Amino acid sequence: MSEATIMSGLATAIKAMAEFEDADVVVNDWEILDKSTAGAPFVIIENAEDFTSRQDVPTPQTSWQILVTLVEKFVNAKSSFQTTFSNLGTRRQAIIDKINSTNIRSAGGLSGVNIPEVRGAGGFSYIYPAYLSPEQRAEATPDFVAQRIILVCEEF
Repeated sequence: MSEATIMSGLATAIKAMAEFEDADVVVNDWEILDKSTAGAPFVIIENAEDFTSRQDVPTPQTSWQILVTLVEKFVNAKSSFQTTFSNLGTRRQAIIDKINSTNIRSAGGLSGVNIPEVRGAGGFSYIYPAYLSPEQRAEATPDFVAQRIILVCEEF
């Protein structure tokens, strides 16, 4: 088993959700943000920043902390922050519910994989158009709001 196999299994399981289009769930492809904001929400599954691998038992055990970045389009309208964060929270809850209720706990049915923990990876981030200077960003509204989620994936 490899980290790439686990990430692919997660992508397949999330693509099956009604909340996301297949083309909007990617692995290690931040260029998806170059698409129109109308295509959001996006899910970017990233390589683990943290991992452990142990062999104090006969079979090696590796734990990957795979990052899933949920990217929501910033709604430019009255109550834009409220609407945007409500949308992000609804989709985040859908991912958590999917993990808690189906075979996604095994990264989409993979043998030898378990996801015992899902948690946030810090606060929210705002994603602005690349052409804006830092000074311009201070006055602009973001294109997207994102939150990173850690999936602790145990491979045994």
